[in-house]
Amino acid sequence: MTHVNTANAITLLRLMLIPVFVALLVTYKPDAGHEGLRIAAFAVFVTAAVSDAVDGYIARHYNQRTRMGAMLDPMADKLLTNIAFVFLAVLPAFSSIVPMWLPVIVLGRDITIAGGSYLVNRYMGPLKVRPRILGKVATVANSVAIAAVVIHLPHADRILMITAAIAVLSLADYLLHGYEQALPDGSGQVGLA
Repeated sequence: MTHVNTANAITLLRLMLIPVFVALLVTYKPDAGHEGLRIAAFAVFVTAAVSDAVDGYIARHYNQRTRMGAMLDPMADKLLTNIAFVFLAVLPAFSSIVPMWLPVIVLGRDITIAGGSYLVNRYMGPLKVRPRILGKVATVANSVAIAAVVIHLPHADRILMITAAIAVLSLADYLLHGYEQALPDGSGQVGLA
């Protein structure tokens, strides 16, 4: 039986916050005086996003790294971000700000990186997992963009464009390093972030 430590418990909390966030977004109707729901959705999202940094800090500094955490943490991050972008793009209260192509770019980036990592690992030897700086920047940009849309920050559309550009650059960076990893000398390092 796997012991759930503090870091893993925070990750599980983040996973549980995802349906709460979605329910608040779906229930929010701008013309019905539901502004409290939008503010609550913002608070839930920020709590979930901050918990990512907190569980990582606890895992590293208190020696709470586990196989379960290594699997659940990135899954929670990707689910939160991708589900948020999909719902923001399709819900009438937000779809005028979030273009339909944005979740395609963000989700496509994640699927391409995960699929490429799997292929390199499966067919060309063990993959050296190391987070990329552009991957970290993309994660932060995604969170800022989602929060900006939910809170109705002015110029959120510009933040979304910057986020899309960072996602594309990050994907290119991962593909380049994945290609280096696949070379016969296997000198490159790729990682998921």
